[in-house]
Amino acid sequence: MNNENISLDPCQVDFFHDFILFIKHLEKQPIKRTATGMISLSDIKSLLTEFKNQETIKEFQHFGWSLRREEELDFLEQIKIISEVMFIIYKRKGYFHISKLGKAFLRNLKPIDQYKEMVLHFWNKVNWGYFSRIGKVIEGQSLAEKLQQHQNMIWKTLLAKGTDWLDYKLFCQSLSDYLHLDDYFTNSYYPKGKENPDFEYELFHRNLVRFSCVELDTKPGKTKYDKEIVRFRSTDLGQYVYQKALYENYL
Repeated sequence: MNNENISLDPCQVDFFHDFILFIKHLEKQPIKRTATGMISLSDIKSLLTEFKNQETIKEFQHFGWSLRREEELDFLEQIKIISEVMFIIYKRKGYFHISKLGKAFLRNLKPIDQYKEMVLHFWNKVNWGYFSRIGKVIEGQSLAEKLQQHQNMIWKTLLAKGTDWLDYKLFCQSLSDYLHLDDYFTNSYYPKGKENPDFEYELFHRNLVRFSCVELDTKPGKTKYDKEIVRFRSTDLGQYVYQKALYENYL
């Protein structure tokens, strides 16, 4: 797929917007690190109103919770870790700084190329298990690590389907069958005697949805936080980056 032949605008992707915002903030001034190596609370608060990812922030405000540390904003933690594995930021004397590579990243690459580098580094250089929920161990791996190991099969499948709508349950069952997961999710207390692998969190919300590679069609649940995915389809950005991951990936 050629980005000259298709309209691709990663600047409309909330996560990408916040990723670039974070790096540009570092270009202006370093960010202080805590004793545990996290982004300081004062720096987080200086960025909060500029982030497009506001869902978690609004949830904290709704319940009257106080934001205390970086890990409570999972998208920010993910941004920081991707930035580190890309070597566009570095640590020195209690601060995060932008590197020469980071400055070149901002100045020399088009947004679509910045987006591609961000996604491919997450897919190939960051251990997905770091962001995984505690769950089943599958041959010594978490579900997220298992998905990462077999990611090329997933990208090939989604690339072949284009931007057609796909039934979510059928896709998840096919993926579970391919990975031979049934034996690991057998549970007599669940309907049909088994649990469902949490593809919704591990593959979709923390990955494909976050990068706007897919669009979801959902139906409401009991609360606004409880929505059921009915079907999904790849976006043009998703198709673009699957192609890059499979056939032009140097990582």
